[in-house]
Amino acid sequence: MKLAPRLVLAFGFLAALSTGGLGLAIREERRDEETARFDEEVRSACTRIRDEVRRQIDSDRKLISGACRSGELVDRTLVAIEAGEIDSRRLAIASLVPSERDAFDFDALVLATDAGEVFGADPRSLLGLPARDVAALVRADPEHFFHGAPGLSGLVARCRRQGRSGANLALIGVRDTGGLLRRLGKTANVAVSAGPAAPHADAAQATCDLADSGGGKLLITVEQSRRGLEEHLREIDRTVLFAALAATGAALLIAVLLARSLGRPIAELAAEASKVARGEARPLHVKGSGEIADLTSAFDRMIEDLEGMRRRLAATSRVAAWREVARRVAHEVKNPLAPIRAAVETLRRLRARSDPAFDEYFDEATRTVLDEVHRIANIVTEFTRFARLPPPRPQPVDLAELVRHVLSLQKARGGARLDLVVRGQPPAVNADKDQIVQVLTNLVQNALDALEGRSDGEVKVVVEAVDRTRVCVRVEDNGPGLAKEIAGRLFEPYATTKKTGTGLGLAVSQRIAIEHDGELAYLDVPGRGAVFQLTLPVDGPPPVSEIPPASGDA
Repeated sequence: MKLAPRLVLAFGFLAALSTGGLGLAIREERRDEETARFDEEVRSACTRIRDEVRRQIDSDRKLISGACRSGELVDRTLVAIEAGEIDSRRLAIASLVPSERDAFDFDALVLATDAGEVFGADPRSLLGLPARDVAALVRADPEHFFHGAPGLSGLVARCRRQGRSGANLALIGVRDTGGLLRRLGKTANVAVSAGPAAPHADAAQATCDLADSGGGKLLITVEQSRRGLEEHLREIDRTVLFAALAATGAALLIAVLLARSLGRPIAELAAEASKVARGEARPLHVKGSGEIADLTSAFDRMIEDLEGMRRRLAATSRVAAWREVARRVAHEVKNPLAPIRAAVETLRRLRARSDPAFDEYFDEATRTVLDEVHRIANIVTEFTRFARLPPPRPQPVDLAELVRHVLSLQKARGGARLDLVVRGQPPAVNADKDQIVQVLTNLVQNALDALEGRSDGEVKVVVEAVDRTRVCVRVEDNGPGLAKEIAGRLFEPYATTKKTGTGLGLAVSQRIAIEHDGELAYLDVPGRGAVFQLTLPVDGPPPVSEIPPASGDA
């Protein structure tokens, strides 16, 4: 990946990471704060409702006390009792109870004596309460304001008044706890119930209690839906997300601007550097500032120095290469000259002394001279081929089919067994068919020469794809292999272990591989014979102008 997109991605990642991390921390902190605030509001609502219940109890107690001291209902009842007319006036007194209950806004009202006799009640179903229960309720401590008896369950306010005749009359007001809590809950916008409630995942709960002197306890449970809280938390999440996106967008914009100002000069520098690698060295004129300008100036100076060094090195390399080739050619030519000279000198001596063996030796000597001259001619021919190897003319080539053709031609020699192994479906390559046939023929012939005289000789040629861009041909034999001293200079001109041959076959083959942008290598595999591998690119050789000159080119 190039520098510009890497900078953009890096800045975007850092911005997203930093803003995301900060946003997440703020989000969690706000969520915790809002959740704690919400829970505290629910607890405060429970406390307020409990206080309201307590105030309602005190208010009911004052109402009842006032009714006992100066209320018409109590006064008329005591007068009737003291006058002995209670039985005849019971119905009239009972009819006053409902209006008195409405005036006090109680849910139930009972008028009775401390002995448990009920003179009036509303609702009327309370007239059937057992006298024992009513008497216990009248005599209870005024601070005992919870009562759970059937019909009188709720908050109880009571008062007693004693007449002049000693009769004790009580007025008992009962307020339904559930109704009171529901009314208070609507005021506080919460759901309130008496006693414990099953927890709900979508609601927050708080409980508080109110105790009386008799050991009674009113447990108040307050619930409030979390929907409002969740909506508020989602709003916080959206705010944090938008802030993170805005920060990331700003960072990406800065990264794009920075990448353009930094990446473009570097890209131009890389493009010019690739031209240097192809030998098109010239000073660069990439605009930039700061370190980019310094880098460009240093690179320009390096190119100028490199171009001069390359020219000197090329000249030196050509001279050295041709000196080496000349030395090897001279060595190869010198070898056949020795027997030629010996044959000619012997003929001259025999002819000078008119030796009768002259005619007999003449035929042998001339045959030796002709053989050695032919050897010199072969050396010159092979050298000419090496020096004037034409550039490749690529065309689509099926390497497996090409190897099959070469092996079919070599089977006529007999001897070792020839096997072809094709692994997978290697793609066709762009190559000079004739030159690749020359390389394969040379490799197979060398393998057959190494196995000459062996009955179990075997040459295996493997064709397979290295990857999507390269295909290789591996020639293996089960011969003795190569000695280490010759393996290091196999591809040098005139390096050979054969008694016949010029030693240029592998040098020419390697040059063909290089000019195809490929590689010819000897693989040292322990326990096996000689293994040579030819690797060729699927796309074929570079244009002729880009092929690097061989070490022997003039």
